[in-house]
Amino acid sequence: MRVCYFGTYEQDYVRNRTIIDGLRKHGWEVQECHVPLWERQRDKTGSYLKVVSLIIRTFEVLFAYIRLLLQYLFTVRRYDVLMVGYIGHLDIPLAWLLTRIPRRPLVFNPLISLYDTLVDDRAVFAEGSFMCRFLRRLDRWTCHIADLVLLDTDEHITYFIETFSLPREKFVRVFVGTNEQVFTPRERTRKDNKFYVTFVGKYTPLHGLHTMMHAAKLLNDEPDIVFNFIGTGQLSDEIHALADELGLRNVHFSDWVPYEQLPDCLAQSDVCLGIFGTTDKAGRVIPGKVFWAISMGWPVITGDSVASRELLTDGENALLCRRGDPESLSRAILHARSDPALLQRIAEGGRQTYLAQASELRIGETVAGAIERKTA
Repeated sequence: MRVCYFGTYEQDYVRNRTIIDGLRKHGWEVQECHVPLWERQRDKTGSYLKVVSLIIRTFEVLFAYIRLLLQYLFTVRRYDVLMVGYIGHLDIPLAWLLTRIPRRPLVFNPLISLYDTLVDDRAVFAEGSFMCRFLRRLDRWTCHIADLVLLDTDEHITYFIETFSLPREKFVRVFVGTNEQVFTPRERTRKDNKFYVTFVGKYTPLHGLHTMMHAAKLLNDEPDIVFNFIGTGQLSDEIHALADELGLRNVHFSDWVPYEQLPDCLAQSDVCLGIFGTTDKAGRVIPGKVFWAISMGWPVITGDSVASRELLTDGENALLCRRGDPESLSRAILHARSDPALLQRIAEGGRQTYLAQASELRIGETVAGAIERKTA
């Protein structure tokens, strides 16, 4: 099978890379028809959808689609399936037109609902506002006209079905996975006797950083436990202020490091943190940082949810604790520190789970199988 991976998607984003690389490992031919647009917009909080920014962005998008159409007409070879990657909601109309004559399947890999992310989760736009209604209709329409939609968990699929009145057969679950050229198994590099707990992320409500700060407060008198927080984002100022207010002596903040250096940061830790937010979206996803850890064979603690249990089992391949509960998180950290055998077991279990269910090869097999069933 020959796939044209199409659009203004983020070319370096893990969701796109794992699909592309996974299909190639499965033996399919993938050609990319891509014009960069969203790579330049690292702020995904939705500020670029405010009125002035939106006007500027509209011209950028129109110019990008002219370039994309020209690239498609003059460079794309014959293919069997057109796939639109993340972030690709605005790419779908053009992609749909290009797959009408001759008729070919259109696959959408949205990863997220824009309505869910920018209205419910991050509260960038108010419920009932014009942008709220627009995003909700955009989510529904783009999935409706696609032949197949790839989402990361069954819980996420259920949300799309119920929120946008879409049929179950339109969706397939494909775990997020990770870039296996970057995140590879390795040994712990820090040799001192402290116990390092590391979080990497964009400081969004999904992550539950308030819970992490209050858990750190409960462990403030444990001199050997150190928290490292890497990243910046929507809640950075608020979280830094909270750390000062709580008088945290065991927390260190760092700005973003280059993506390729993240495994080195994780390898200096004893355990990695996932997400602990109480938003509805936090209960529907398994974050990329969890896949980073288990692909490296690194122990991870994350919030318990129906979605997380699609991949993880407490005490076997991760430690799960109640979301939004600092005491539950602090107990999990103390448990991990006191039981090296447990850490080794969940690290090895996580690695085996990754290979069996979320590796690039497994992702390629899942996507290929779904497309073959759809086109049979």
